Amino acid sequence: MEVGAVGAADAPCEPAGERSRHYLRLLLALLLPAALFDSYDSQLRALLLTQLKASFHVGTAAVGVANIPIGAGQFLAFFLVLRADRVGRRPILLWSVLGYTLCTTLTAASWNLWSFAAFQFGAQVFVGAEFGVAVTLLAEEVPAAARGRYLGLLLLFSPAGAVLGGLLVAVGFLHNPLGWRAFFLLATVPLLVVAVARRRLEESRAYLAARRAPPARRSWREVVAGAVAVWRTEDRGRVLAVGLIAFLQGVPAAGLIGWWTYYAEHQRHLADGLAGAFFAAAALFSMVGYVACGRLMDRLGRRPTAVAYVLGAVACAVVTFQVADPWVMLPFLLGTAFFGVGVAPVLSAFATELFPTERRAQAGAWIRNGFGNTGSILGPTLVGVLGASGGLLGNIGDAATVIALVVLPAAAIVWWALPETARRDLASTGPLRPRSTSPGDGGRPGRRSTARGGAGSPR
Repeated sequence: MEVGAVGAADAPCEPAGERSRHYLRLLLALLLPAALFDSYDSQLRALLLTQLKASFHVGTAAVGVANIPIGAGQFLAFFLVLRADRVGRRPILLWSVLGYTLCTTLTAASWNLWSFAAFQFGAQVFVGAEFGVAVTLLAEEVPAAARGRYLGLLLLFSPAGAVLGGLLVAVGFLHNPLGWRAFFLLATVPLLVVAVARRRLEESRAYLAARRAPPARRSWREVVAGAVAVWRTEDRGRVLAVGLIAFLQGVPAAGLIGWWTYYAEHQRHLADGLAGAFFAAAALFSMVGYVACGRLMDRLGRRPTAVAYVLGAVACAVVTFQVADPWVMLPFLLGTAFFGVGVAPVLSAFATELFPTERRAQAGAWIRNGFGNTGSILGPTLVGVLGASGGLLGNIGDAATVIALVVLPAAAIVWWALPETARRDLASTGPLRPRSTSPGDGGRPGRRSTARGGAGSPR
């Protein structure tokens, strides 16, 4: 069947019954480390910036440049996520955790900045693939009525990684004999345990239902053609819309997180221990935002929840980087984390629920690893360039404030270009037929409907 073909594939192809509650809990537990280490690894670079510069005898500019190849690892992760549509979700999840464990261990042995960047590049390849496939697998296995709650719980562990890193700095773990290297070695043992435990994972039944024949060997030309296949289907408009949202959210999220500790220590003169404690508190509060987002998007709908979180994040971020008193800053910093990071469950829902099974992982890879990762690389660079002493704004706080406004168009895209996807059944392998819903209508069809593959009617 051609990628964009319709007809027989339009009919739902559902596996019999539902997964047991026991298995769904086991599945969630086995996937949680993907979210935890996705943020633990990346946030360490922001928290340990001063120590990395001293250890490798480099300046701030060199560290900034090194973030480019590190972030590029998420682009390569795109191709591993694509393989999940060919070989299944389970094999990618089993091998990616082993690859990430190896690269994280090697990071602790880095001898200069560029070896550090090379090992972290590899770590980002594997953790990016692991996280992307974990979200897809969980969305496919959990019943529609509980999908938002389960996605919220999975993504809840992403800020938990930042909490762990911040707390370790706050309690003085940096003063261990190995210094910053111990932070990376600390992850090795739990990762090995997860690698063994994940052998109990079962393949996604939605994937098995969509797979009509075993995958054949493909040439590199066919691999490249497959990577862009989604852009030749009726789903391309939605990939572009959700991808732009991921990009616009990634720019300020990564920029503000990456520079907040430096801003707090150098422009607001917080001690490193206090800055680490504030960082951990914000990351912890973002977990509350994740849980609230998961519940609100199931109760009110994906669209209103996403818009409310975007607007809340902008308002809190502007105040965070403009007030001088650290204790006045703190509640707005918490609000920035609650809305700006806590929005992830609803964005992940859009990235999975808008696409049919045979193209879901590919679409999600373009959205997360392509658009979203581009924003995450660009954000810190923009803040640094604009906020440098000789930059256009010459102040990190003002640069971060301007970058925070970048996400505002995402609210308009959500409201005008995307259909409501609450309670959508993901077992169907055919193109989705979205239906407009009003907040709180329980997912019942509204008065407006869309044609197959359309982006939805604007309100």
